[in-house]
Amino acid sequence: MLKYAQMSKLTINLSSGTFIASQILILILGLLFLAFLHFILNIQFQPTANLYSAGGGPITSAPASLALELFAPSDNQLTFEPQILVSGKTTPNLTVLITSNDQNMVIKANAQGSFSTVFNLKEDENHISVVVFDTNGDERMLQRTIFYSKEKI
Repeated sequence: MLKYAQMSKLTINLSSGTFIASQILILILGLLFLAFLHFILNIQFQPTANLYSAGGGPITSAPASLALELFAPSDNQLTFEPQILVSGKTTPNLTVLITSNDQNMVIKANAQGSFSTVFNLKEDENHISVVVFDTNGDERMLQRTIFYSKEKI
């Protein structure tokens, strides 16, 4: 019991310089510990690239060689005609699928990659999707919303 009483009375008088130096040392050790944790959690154990994709990115990304551009129709277009021209450009000689809720059409792009066709519309809102496929099975899709009204506003 005597030793405990003697230990509780022990105090160390530190100069202010020694106290500040000890606090800086504790801060540096804490920062080194956090840097070590960062290395372990974020750098050393990075997820490996997907084995099934060439560049390590998502498999569903569109290939760079497959292009699709729509010249007509524009998105959210209002028309008073029951048919609309769908035209655009893609990689030459590819199959182009044009779909809506109630109609599907398959056409082929020409040697320059251009394609166009007349597409029937139903009254009110029409969601048109244009999809191209290459020989590898890759695809690229663009969508447009067309509003058809029989009555002119």
